[in-house]
Amino acid sequence: MDNASRSDDELAIALQTGDLKAYDELVRRHQQRVYAVAYRITTNREDARDVAQESLMRAYRRIHQWRPGAGFVPWLMRLTANASIDHLRREKRRPRGVPVGQDEDARNQLPAPAVENPAARSQAAEIASRVDEAMSVLSPSQRAVFAMRHYEGMKLNEIAVAMECSVGSVKVHLFRALRKLQTELKEFWDDVQSTDS
Repeated sequence: MDNASRSDDELAIALQTGDLKAYDELVRRHQQRVYAVAYRITTNREDARDVAQESLMRAYRRIHQWRPGAGFVPWLMRLTANASIDHLRREKRRPRGVPVGQDEDARNQLPAPAVENPAARSQAAEIASRVDEAMSVLSPSQRAVFAMRHYEGMKLNEIAVAMECSVGSVKVHLFRALRKLQTELKEFWDDVQSTDS
């Protein structure tokens, strides 16, 4: 069977038996997603690249800890979130890098909003930029939960598995993140509303 037609779980099982081509396919499928989650949490392009590479290597080294039925993607997102949070904790003493809102190269590597109208596309890009800037006020756990829910479209129970916590904890992190973002973006939202009137 061709690796491209196999499910993530089938590939993970094959990797557990030593099939390195299965690993190559998993990396091909998920490296952008891993990078996107790492970037949303670390808010730095270079850090996100390092964390993404580390996460994919952790997946390779720890594949025997993954259990079929648990879902490969939530497990991989847990590795990515944990690696991102660990990285932030290590780097806390010596902050560096470009703030999220100014890291255009990294943002350009993320999937663009699907908007056809140039004016709407411009407004969507401005909103995305402002949300990225506002995310700097979130704790690493809040960033991780917000990114997995709103950028990756993961379900609350999948995020709970990825974060190794209860669904209730995920809801609390998400609620607090949304409340902080609402506060941070209030002025921007008011400006958008007044120009649309």
